[in-house]
Amino acid sequence: MNNNNEALADFQILGSRVNKLLLDTRIINIKGRADISFDFDYKIAGVEEDGNQLRGILKFFVKVKAKVKNKILFNIELEMHGLFAGNPERLSREKFMEMIEINGLITLLHISRSYLISVTAQSGIHPPVHIPMINVMKLRDIKAKSNED
Repeated sequence: MNNNNEALADFQILGSRVNKLLLDTRIINIKGRADISFDFDYKIAGVEEDGNQLRGILKFFVKVKAKVKNKILFNIELEMHGLFAGNPERLSREKFMEMIEINGLITLLHISRSYLISVTAQSGIHPPVHIPMINVMKLRDIKAKSNED
């Protein structure tokens, strides 16, 4: 096996963290299937060149609400941050920002999905919350249109 760095991508995640988690569960006296709704958003917090690296922070927001009939069963708000780096010799600042918005968002989506499954399972929510697959390109288009208004 040839173990070298030639296959490494020019775009990397340096780390992620949960910046905020609000979990509000309630006991309700109504039986029935819970209707779960999701809301997603994101924000690029800043991009700077640090020596021989481009660095940027992406904030990913997830809101989950579960209702049985008109009673709220639980609310969740998650804010996940990711720190990303790029090679300025191969990526322009604009391309790096695009990669944060697409590749970074996909990466934080997967991290957030596994985090919420774990946290909700340990919090007694059964079945645990699974973030559905989302179309990142469509989310990006929605974000761009909302910024035009």
